[in-house]
Amino acid sequence: MKTHTARDESTIDCFGFDNVSIENIEKLDDEAHRWPEAMRQIYDILKHELDNVGQDSAVALRQLSAICDAFGGMQFYLPRGHRLEKELKHLKVWQEFNGNNVQELSQKYKLSMQQIYRIIAVMRKHDTNKRQAQLF
Repeated sequence: MKTHTARDESTIDCFGFDNVSIENIEKLDDEAHRWPEAMRQIYDILKHELDNVGQDSAVALRQLSAICDAFGGMQFYLPRGHRLEKELKHLKVWQEFNGNNVQELSQKYKLSMQQIYRIIAVMRKHDTNKRQAQLF
């Protein structure tokens, strides 16, 4: 992944253009200036979520700029929310695991004890790999 460069927070200096106006960007709907649809959708989602939590929706453009900066030109698969929900559940199981509470975790997360053991094994492996340098 690319490293992020510092951004001027007082103006939205997206993509190296000074004084970019959000109002002007939101008007880019004619054919000559149409945004790629995925960018428009991401921007709309970010703006909507910021509005929902009472934050300045102007930040959505900065966030979109950071996403484009990090992933621009790359082609990748982005899984649906179910995958994120599953990974977060696994992370919670790992964080709550204390060595002898597999049955409790099984009941709490409505998973079999075998699934809990499998989650713990995978998360332990990820944690170990993160902390240790790879030999090969």
